[in-house]
Amino acid sequence: MTMTQKERLSQLVKRYAGFLYAIVGVLSAMSFVLGQEGYKGASDLPASSTSYLWGALAVCFGLLFWQVYSRMKIRLSRGQVLVGLLFGLVNILGTMLFAYDSWAMLKKPVTLLFTLLKGLGQSLPMMAAFGWLSHLLENGACTRSPLAAQSINDAAGKPAGWVKRLLNWSRRHEGLALWLLFCLCWLPYVLVFYPGTVCWDLGEAAQMFFGLRPMNAWHGVLATWLFGSCIWFGRLFGNDNLGILLYVLMQLFLLAYMAAQMLTFLRRRGLNRRFRLLVLAFFALTPVWGAYVQFVGKDTLYVAALGLFLVRCAEVLLAREAATVRPITFWFCMEIFLCGLLSSTIRPNGLIVVLPMAVLMLLSGFTGDASVWRIFRRNTAICALSAAVAAIMFSYVLVPGLGIGDDTGSSLYSPMFQQSARTLRDHSDSVTAEEYAAIDHVLNGANLPDLYEPWISDPVKYTFRYFGQPAEIQQEALIPYRQAWLSMFKKYPLTYTEAFFAGNVSYYCFTPKMGTGTYNNQAGSRLIFENYINQMGDDPRLVHVYQPVPESIRSLTALYARGWRHIPVLGLLFSCATYTWVLIGAALSLVRQKRRLVLCLFVPALLSLIVCCVSPVNDYFRYFLPIVAMTPLLLGVAVKPQKEEQG
Repeated sequence: MTMTQKERLSQLVKRYAGFLYAIVGVLSAMSFVLGQEGYKGASDLPASSTSYLWGALAVCFGLLFWQVYSRMKIRLSRGQVLVGLLFGLVNILGTMLFAYDSWAMLKKPVTLLFTLLKGLGQSLPMMAAFGWLSHLLENGACTRSPLAAQSINDAAGKPAGWVKRLLNWSRRHEGLALWLLFCLCWLPYVLVFYPGTVCWDLGEAAQMFFGLRPMNAWHGVLATWLFGSCIWFGRLFGNDNLGILLYVLMQLFLLAYMAAQMLTFLRRRGLNRRFRLLVLAFFALTPVWGAYVQFVGKDTLYVAALGLFLVRCAEVLLAREAATVRPITFWFCMEIFLCGLLSSTIRPNGLIVVLPMAVLMLLSGFTGDASVWRIFRRNTAICALSAAVAAIMFSYVLVPGLGIGDDTGSSLYSPMFQQSARTLRDHSDSVTAEEYAAIDHVLNGANLPDLYEPWISDPVKYTFRYFGQPAEIQQEALIPYRQAWLSMFKKYPLTYTEAFFAGNVSYYCFTPKMGTGTYNNQAGSRLIFENYINQMGDDPRLVHVYQPVPESIRSLTALYARGWRHIPVLGLLFSCATYTWVLIGAALSLVRQKRRLVLCLFVPALLSLIVCCVSPVNDYFRYFLPIVAMTPLLLGVAVKPQKEEQG
């Protein structure tokens, strides 16, 4: 091809680029369509191919392609292309499994080819999104110049009126002002649902605290003690409502402190006002946070503690990039220790997240050229490791020493139990008597086929025959089951694979929003505003909630909060997959920037995702909430420093 022909072809492409982007946008949008025939997903029927929603999505995709490839002229890296293709493959297979409960139709070559083509169509907008995100993170779109933190007093003019005086005060006391702002934004949820919505789990934990049932570690010993102590204190000076409110206020204050400290860190790091305003709006206005502040469980405290722990870790690992070392004060060390300890004990899986992060921080203290940075990292890593060691001593020495049994071991077998149940459902005619006996020895084999739900393991898991017995007896009973499970895996690999991915697919695939057709309406649950613990009985030692605000007002507030899920674009904030792939895109950008040390900060999010994938429930937003809270911080640290030496 001559130069003249190339120029003509280039001009032709530029002339019709908008038309080409529109066509690709339509094809990409239609590749996300799921057929309604044979649909078995736990949601309403997906939109038909003639729905206007797909037209709107096609317009969005076309504009995305034009913005990335024509206006910004972004060139994708090899990693972005490969991961984009991976997304297309994972998402099409995941949504098909969610919709039709099987991959059996892929045995037909024509169906397999059509599925792969749809996966390619789904990968194209994700590639463009990766390119756009990298451009924002790497080209100063999110930073102010110069990057070095400016004095918050520079922008403070002479007071002229109460508004300016208030603004000046907020600049001088940024952390306190943000804390008060978040408390004020979430306070309406506390007032409307006063004293709070108590989850069933902590209702049972209170029974253990007051001796109505044997104490065990099923709901977390620390969570049991904290909530039980609040109820005990409330009863001393009033009633259960006072104790519940005390727990809710503890959640409110700690979560607001975490969000305030995250924003303060992002300002010190040089993120511009637009980025910080988006983060502020995300925490202040999104119903997620107010809803979980009033929800009495262990998740909100866990999210607040883990988020603050990650903020302090980011300050340590990025100290060299900011060319400043924060003094290692007593309170700074205590924050790392206490947040690490609370994260590792309030939820049993928290130790899995905190310990690797502490080890990585310690290892980073032995790398690099400047000794001052290494010493800083090592000293603070010791605080984090001390928290992990204290958590290990608490969970594996103190708790057993007090005679508190650990009944959580069977939860680790949830994916395996689901695989066994699905095998009995789909292959009951080929399962041998010995294999069935091994399953029935620990589970109710006769009922498993009917109890099995792909997206939640509770119906199957609760048939475990050794609940409440010592851990040694449980493990001994599980030995023949593990042997049978392994032998059956060799016979039914596809069934096992389907069972595993069906239980976690919505954490990384854009599946339709789950409805209410799951066990206790749990899978896909986003926000919880209903109290069920009053149904536990009339015993005065049980926790009872009295909510004085009329039910009509509470219902309207719940409708508003849940309604965000159905608003285009804003609904993505309630999709777990959104955060998963945004963080993957940010990690790809860090690889391009060659800032691999910063990738250590993504480890807690990765480990939290793995915990979600092996958890008993698919698409359970409260399990995924730590990753949601980490996302603004991780996007902030992925922004390329301007005019600074790389760490």
